[in-house]
Amino acid sequence: MTGFLASIVEAYGELRVHKGRILLSLIGVAFSVFALTVVMGAGGMLGGALQQSMEKSSGRDTLLSIQPLGGMDYSIDAEGNIVEQSSGSAKEVTPAEQDAIVLEQLDRLGITQRSRQAYVSTRIQTPQGVVSTELTGVDPAYGAMYRVQIAEGRWLADSDHRRLAPALVVNQPLYEQLGRPDLGTETITLYGQSGTREKEIATVVGVMVADPSTDWAPQAYLAVGGIAAVPGVDPSVSTTSQYLAWVPPEQGEEVRQHLAQRLSDTAAGSFEVHPTSFGMEQMQVFSMFGYAIAGVAVVILLLGAMGLVNISLVTVRYRVREIGIRRSYGATGGRIFVGVLMESVVATVIAGAVGVAAAVALVKAPFVTDVFTRAGLVDLPPFPVGAVITGLAAATAVGVLAGALPALIATRIRVIDAIRS
Repeated sequence: MTGFLASIVEAYGELRVHKGRILLSLIGVAFSVFALTVVMGAGGMLGGALQQSMEKSSGRDTLLSIQPLGGMDYSIDAEGNIVEQSSGSAKEVTPAEQDAIVLEQLDRLGITQRSRQAYVSTRIQTPQGVVSTELTGVDPAYGAMYRVQIAEGRWLADSDHRRLAPALVVNQPLYEQLGRPDLGTETITLYGQSGTREKEIATVVGVMVADPSTDWAPQAYLAVGGIAAVPGVDPSVSTTSQYLAWVPPEQGEEVRQHLAQRLSDTAAGSFEVHPTSFGMEQMQVFSMFGYAIAGVAVVILLLGAMGLVNISLVTVRYRVREIGIRRSYGATGGRIFVGVLMESVVATVIAGAVGVAAAVALVKAPFVTDVFTRAGLVDLPPFPVGAVITGLAAATAVGVLAGALPALIATRIRVIDAIRS
């Protein structure tokens, strides 16, 4: 270890002496490492932004949807396909009984991240008049499953289904139409279907972050247990369109098959189980684009290495007499080889560290993170450690490749010829 550290110190000293000769080549290596690290770091963060953007519409990986088939009896074969058995009416069960059947199976598997989802239509009084709005009944876990972001107020809570006045979380268009009521205190009026006098008082408790991809119409969420209070909803008829279960990706297929088998024939009828989300591995175009840019960065890195090789060869030629004198005092060929090689390695590692630091500073700059946020990045991840390691490893590899040939030439210099030169 002492000899290795001594070779590093010696190499650094030589670099300070010959810094004028190798500075330009090291700038090329630093820029190459900078480009490679930026591509990998920004690519990883951009992939995270795209993944999170998709999760806002299709759900987290792996999110399972459990849907009642209804109207007919079905079974699920060994491959997970739906097989029709016989036609007939759906089995008569109450909404609470259907929920109990499905949620019992989720409880047995220890799945705590689950939500019911139901859709109803209502009419809401606004300063401009009564407007039709789609209400989505969900459980609180739905917010984490679909990365719901709240701009003002709060998301739904477990206690909201017991409120006398339903609690609503609305999107920006509906909040503007309602006249921006005070959250949690000011009430709004819900009406039943046109021609009826049914109405109910509700309260807006939260406003979602504006999203141009989904904010094309007024929309609101409420606790699924409070749907029965919405005017025009028959509490004896189940409004649940699907049940959602968020499970670990490595257990997704196993859990899906288990639920499909257990729910293929129940007192509430048959249920279909399928995943609703997909990962970045299915984004082949994005992967190929990242590989292409990384390939360009590698080419730039090799060009920088070639320039460093030329400078190192010239430096060795200028140091022939010095090497001969060191050999005459007992320096072995291995010692000379390691010394010359370490000069190149230390130089490129320093240049690589500068390039990596510049890459991290650029990718984490506010104006760059703002771009990722607009691309859909909800939770800003740290700079990928793999990109930092790859950048430093590439710089080290370039140093080894660029220093091997000059070091080999240095070991073959004859002592007598070196001293005479």
